[in-house]
Amino acid sequence: MKLETINVQEGTGLFHSYLENEAFVRSFYAYTPWEKESISKRVSYLDQMRPGLAAPRLRLVEALQSYLEPELSHPAVIRNLERLKNPDSLVVIGGQQAGLLSGPLYTIHKAITVIQWARRAEEMLNRPVIPVFWIAGEDHDFEEVNHIWIDHPENKSRKVKLEVKGKTKQPVSAYVLTPEETHSWLESLARLLPDHEHKKEWLDRMKQLIGEPLSWTRFFARVMHDFFGKWGLVLIDSADPGLRKLESPFFRELIMKSPRLLQHVAEKTIMLEQWGFPAPVELKDNQANLFILIDGERYPLYREGEVWQAGETGHRFTEAELLHLAETAPERFSNNVITRPLMQEYLFPVLFFVGGPGEIAYWGILREAFREMGLEMPIVLPREQLTLIDRLAEKRINDFSLSWMDVFSRLEEKRAQWLEERKPPELESRFLHAKESIQALHRRLTDELAGEIGMNMREMGRKNEEKVLAQIDYFYRFAKKAIETKHGAGLRQWDELIASVRPDRKPQERVYNVIQYWNLYGINWIDELVETSFVDIDRALRHHFVIL
Repeated sequence: MKLETINVQEGTGLFHSYLENEAFVRSFYAYTPWEKESISKRVSYLDQMRPGLAAPRLRLVEALQSYLEPELSHPAVIRNLERLKNPDSLVVIGGQQAGLLSGPLYTIHKAITVIQWARRAEEMLNRPVIPVFWIAGEDHDFEEVNHIWIDHPENKSRKVKLEVKGKTKQPVSAYVLTPEETHSWLESLARLLPDHEHKKEWLDRMKQLIGEPLSWTRFFARVMHDFFGKWGLVLIDSADPGLRKLESPFFRELIMKSPRLLQHVAEKTIMLEQWGFPAPVELKDNQANLFILIDGERYPLYREGEVWQAGETGHRFTEAELLHLAETAPERFSNNVITRPLMQEYLFPVLFFVGGPGEIAYWGILREAFREMGLEMPIVLPREQLTLIDRLAEKRINDFSLSWMDVFSRLEEKRAQWLEERKPPELESRFLHAKESIQALHRRLTDELAGEIGMNMREMGRKNEEKVLAQIDYFYRFAKKAIETKHGAGLRQWDELIASVRPDRKPQERVYNVIQYWNLYGINWIDELVETSFVDIDRALRHHFVIL
């Protein structure tokens, strides 16, 4: 494995402003991530934090141990749980939905970023810093996670879906996988991938991870632990009942402060729009920013005066009833995109939160919401962005003499330029000259015949001219198509490269799954990536190319 890194200065939008505009960062976030003083300020805040504002540390570790036992407890994870008991310990945290077989590659990249930042922070601070990965098991958008995308021989990505029965709005953690259906799906996936020496390796390993019925999120956790357990990554499912008990007091606070939280978020959203950015989250006037389970399905809570309503179910609650439920049945509650970061801050002593561009956008409206809860937003760092370069893609990059910046943002432009260089000289101007010459001759002939014959020669001449010029246009298109056919082999190589690094014209890490790379090259490159330190506090946005 080799790593090539470029600084990416171009860009627009909120994420770019977060990286480049200090005034913007100071307006919407608690810390400027590119200033080293931010780290000392954050550490000082966490050290002085009042005990009542955070979950009891030992109870948190007990909840984590209970969730992780027995099979998610690599010795490195157990060691980190013991270190988390130390009141001086801090956390670097990131999270993701429970994607099938870990989901898109950015999940892997985020976990690596979390581990590297925890290691780097521990070196800087000389105190324990634990990497934690938050699994969004409470989320109910099953269609977001029930499939993977793989590369297809025709240079198109292919969706491979695992069908599992369940209620429309039930949390992802409530879906149950059986070994039979999962093994069958894994075998069908294997048949879609090319035969390589590592196929049996990944197929056998994934089957081993589901030898008995288990929840969707537990399978995800096993896959992630298989990749990162040795590096001490502590996993937690946001829907874990043991964690919910620990969250009970904070749910009560979220219920009582719901109107104020919504007001703060709405005001920050208006500020963001005044900066010229769209609202990162759709807000409704009466939303409570919490969900509740009704008959196993997850519904948003809304306030209507003194009454709270669960979606369109007809179930209504007083605030006193909700507060009682939060105390006696906290597992019925879950957070939305606004309150989840607040709950995370209540549970963990977060030094850094690692987020993608979308997360960083909506965190920009949360600063005052944190403060309303007596908390402070942590330092927000972007996850590292990576593209995997397989050996065929590397060959194409060399064959076409492309720079890494070309690969990052100019592949379509370079493909068009390559084809242009292979066209006959001045092809367009030659056809244009031919059209103009023929049109002039044709109009002269029409004028002559209209004068000599009369009748409807001018009208007929106009119609005939249109057909003649249309035939020239057709001939031009035919010539262009013939050029593409002549250079078809080269164009297919371009298309292979584009499909590999920009599938469907999207970043690779947002589409493909890790399995297709395991199938080709094994999985040791993940460990090599974790060991290769590439995180750094600076203002530049970096993009890493991992040459497998």
